[in-house]
Amino acid sequence: MKLKTLLSIILPMLFFNLHAQTVILYTDDFAGSSYEVGPGSYDYMTLLRAGITMVRSVRVQKGMQVTLYENDQYTGRSLVITEDAPMKYLLAKGYGQIAQNVSLVVASYTPANAGPAVIIYKDNFSGASKKLTEGFYDFTDLGAVDNDQLSSVKIPKGWSVTLYEHKESKGRSLVLTADANAALLIKNKFNDVTSSILVEKLPLPEVPAPVKTPPVIPETKTPEDPIHPQQPASPGDDPANPMITIYQGDRSGESKRLAPGIYDTDQLEIGDNELSSIHIPAGVSVVLYDQPKFKGKSLRLDEDAGTAFLDARGFNNTTSSLSVELTPRVIIYADAFTGNSASLTPGYYHVNQLGIDNDELSSVKLFADTWVLLFEHNNFKGRSILLTQDASADFIAGRRFDNLASSMIVGTSDIPLPQVTLYRDNFTNPLATLVPGEYPVLDNFDNQLSSIKIPRGLRVTLFEDVAFGDRAVTLNASVGDDFLRTNKFDDAVSSIKVEQLDPRELVVTLYSESFKGNSQELKPGRYLVRDITLPRNTLTSVHVPEGMLLTLYEHDNFRGVYETADRDKDFSPFKMFDNFYSSFIVEDIFRPILSAPPVTTTTEAQPIIPDKEPEPTTIITVVEEDPFELCKLGDRDYQTALKAIEKKGFSSDRMTVAQLATKNKCLTNDQIRGIAKLLGFEDQRLEFVKSMYDQAIEKSTFYTLDDVFVFMSSKDDFAKFLTSKH
Repeated sequence: MKLKTLLSIILPMLFFNLHAQTVILYTDDFAGSSYEVGPGSYDYMTLLRAGITMVRSVRVQKGMQVTLYENDQYTGRSLVITEDAPMKYLLAKGYGQIAQNVSLVVASYTPANAGPAVIIYKDNFSGASKKLTEGFYDFTDLGAVDNDQLSSVKIPKGWSVTLYEHKESKGRSLVLTADANAALLIKNKFNDVTSSILVEKLPLPEVPAPVKTPPVIPETKTPEDPIHPQQPASPGDDPANPMITIYQGDRSGESKRLAPGIYDTDQLEIGDNELSSIHIPAGVSVVLYDQPKFKGKSLRLDEDAGTAFLDARGFNNTTSSLSVELTPRVIIYADAFTGNSASLTPGYYHVNQLGIDNDELSSVKLFADTWVLLFEHNNFKGRSILLTQDASADFIAGRRFDNLASSMIVGTSDIPLPQVTLYRDNFTNPLATLVPGEYPVLDNFDNQLSSIKIPRGLRVTLFEDVAFGDRAVTLNASVGDDFLRTNKFDDAVSSIKVEQLDPRELVVTLYSESFKGNSQELKPGRYLVRDITLPRNTLTSVHVPEGMLLTLYEHDNFRGVYETADRDKDFSPFKMFDNFYSSFIVEDIFRPILSAPPVTTTTEAQPIIPDKEPEPTTIITVVEEDPFELCKLGDRDYQTALKAIEKKGFSSDRMTVAQLATKNKCLTNDQIRGIAKLLGFEDQRLEFVKSMYDQAIEKSTFYTLDDVFVFMSSKDDFAKFLTSKH
């Protein structure tokens, strides 16, 4: 009996261990013919004899590794697989193709102890998951979490995760530096929409301040807080440690002072359902609840509330618990914490929104974990200074910023500091992070930059020489070493300008009338009828900032006739298209701007010899012939052509006008792009762009015109066309 018992235990264990050391190959997506194999090498003929005509998916047991080769006899490109690989993953990597003679090697696999890693989840920290180390992951690399399925992320301390709405780091993005649950992603409209991910370790170098500005040193003396303009100060108010006061009566009777925190019924000390008025100093927000334990009906207050105010809202003598929160804000002063002042909450402030005069700011007080970026000029331009603690007039004057600020950004720890990250290699080995400002000298990393990560809303200009000299390139999106190498900027950057773009120019605006009336702002993304707040069928005009593209569709779900716009459009003169469109796609368009240094020439002056008649001089001017000079489509004619095309309501008519306007003309790529985007149908755009190849002035970059196509099939057709031309 003992032997039988022992065998009954050992045999299942042996079977389990043997089974665990296998992988299963499928001819379809985990379906069709299958072949279970253990460690070893398998050439194409071996697979074929087992009924595996092609490997289209692989089930990998834990502790196993498959190396898949694109050719027989373990040659060609290879792909290492350590977890289940569905068909779409293999297809995306170039495998699972019909008539592909693959071979593979199966071996045991012991994952190295790689330390902390990011973990993505399909549900709220549950369900399918995948560990991600530092690097970029496209939609095919997300494993069982899959495309558009991510609902939560665990992030180790010191790491950063950027979620992108579309593949290849396109579309909207969300930067995370701490764990994010499903509720947070839903709040940010990022639940079940992620298609690609960038995982990074936060750079170690500190943020260098523009023009060698040292870190802000807090004042040793706490300045007085000015009186809030909408509420009187209460005796004992301390701006550094603000406290509220709750009363049984109308600013009378039994009272209690409370610091920021949460207070249940027994902690109020004036009694349950006894609160009748409240004093709230500047920088504090209070939430009242009509039930204990912070439940039931609630009321948020940011300033003093008397008995009549609370009674009108059904909250007189009903409070059973409350919370006191610090409100993120800053106070800017015209003098040393005195004189004209303004209290500002997080946001972007132009010169006319500061609350004090232009070039008047002398000191700044920060509350509740805020930061401030001051800019020398309006629209967030010129030199800048970053403040993370109170800054006195002496401190700001010592940084050459007294009475200079004309715009500013106020942020909190919940709002990422706008900054770009510079890398020594291709998005690895960080050099530094830079906030908006001017950096005429790169002391520690001159001529070392190979790639740069640029969040949306920032624009970066790289210069080949110090003090913003020589060649330059302007970027509004991240670029890798391949781009910089192609444009001869790899390891060749000596000064940098980082600019904050006006937030108003980062959204497309829909209007119910001709650029007025009801409006709605749209960030990059896809918008169905349910997402549009304008009344149905009232769209009359659109404002499209430079660098953005709007695609308008006749029906919901991106169906029907569509049109693209990369500039402002007014549909009111065209009855057919006024109030015509229902769903929209908003995109950023990335086109780097390269500029060469100015070319200067000098003419040596000839001495004047008196008393002699000057000898006749023959001037010979050599003009280099431009082969396209005679056929160039001038800017005025180009603008005339655009207007003529736009006036046509039907896409076929637009195509006819486009062909007539460009006949026997030579066009730049931007001119071809501008005309193509006015054509409503994808096949017409493709036909037009192809027809313009022989007339294109910039054939070497003609491939960039693939951005006028929406569908991948058109892009593939265009790529094949270009291949045939080379």
